[in-house]
Amino acid sequence: MSRSAPETTPKEPIRIGFLLIDAFSSLCVTALTGPFRSANRELGADAFVWDFISADDQTIVASDGISIQPTASSKSTRTYDYFFTCAGMQSDPPNRSALNAALHRFSRQSDVFGALCIGSFMLARAGFLDGYEFTLHWENQPAFAEEFPDLEISPNLYVMDRDRWTGSGGLSSMDIALQIISEHYGAPIANAVGNQYQIDRIRSASVGQRPYSLNQYETLPKPIQVAIECMIANMEVTLPIPEVADAAGKTVRSLERLFARHLNSSPARYYRTLRLEKVRQLLWHTNLSILEIALMTGFPSPSHLSRLYQTEFGLKPSEDRKDRAAL
Repeated sequence: MSRSAPETTPKEPIRIGFLLIDAFSSLCVTALTGPFRSANRELGADAFVWDFISADDQTIVASDGISIQPTASSKSTRTYDYFFTCAGMQSDPPNRSALNAALHRFSRQSDVFGALCIGSFMLARAGFLDGYEFTLHWENQPAFAEEFPDLEISPNLYVMDRDRWTGSGGLSSMDIALQIISEHYGAPIANAVGNQYQIDRIRSASVGQRPYSLNQYETLPKPIQVAIECMIANMEVTLPIPEVADAAGKTVRSLERLFARHLNSSPARYYRTLRLEKVRQLLWHTNLSILEIALMTGFPSPSHLSRLYQTEFGLKPSEDRKDRAAL
């Protein structure tokens, strides 16, 4: 793939491949293909083309019920400029050997090889993330860290590390598409495409995901942001609030006033809510016991955790896990 100055006239089409896993996120995929379609219209040519592939060459059904028929074989010898494995609700699909064979085949046939949403699970199991910076959706990061403790997850929306590109899913896929368009055809074309989707800016790869219930995080005063980051980084062994306040450069009283004014909460209560939200993600996305989860999130016992969890979410951890599994 050329990394020279962007072309203004389409030459050879830029080819993108998608290996779709059953229950994938359709938004994640359309947020990539939509901008490419619009770029083709802006350029008046098929500058970008794409294929949908499944590991078993069967129809793939997205998490919202949309069905996609593969447009290329899993054994195709076609080469790709960019290739992404896209998964949504299924982090450990069946027939791993066939999936890994397809991953290794397309990695050799692609200039950039990566994953969207929780596709990083598949890449990690096949050894493609060793030594790379990468990301995946924040909701699945606790489960990923439990399975791959030696791999370091980036908190960012998307990561472009050499030939390994990963996105956290959702609308971050559109940022990746706009970056690709800008690289090959310049910022004016990428901006024109963004305007078609009411996008006022292309978010850079340095923008972080907003995990848990961090609404309007970027608008919060800096001391609150620092305090929250400190809380998220210290879930298993929780920090005393005076230490959190000190890290934020505030007294405890001052930090309490800031949290009350901007979040209608105390720092201690907010910290507990973040931990309980991490408990929920571990319940939903791992097979860890409730005792193990309690210890990983700083709660002294399963019974103590269960009482707080029921107060926060209206049901016991075991009931929440059972309801999630039934979906």
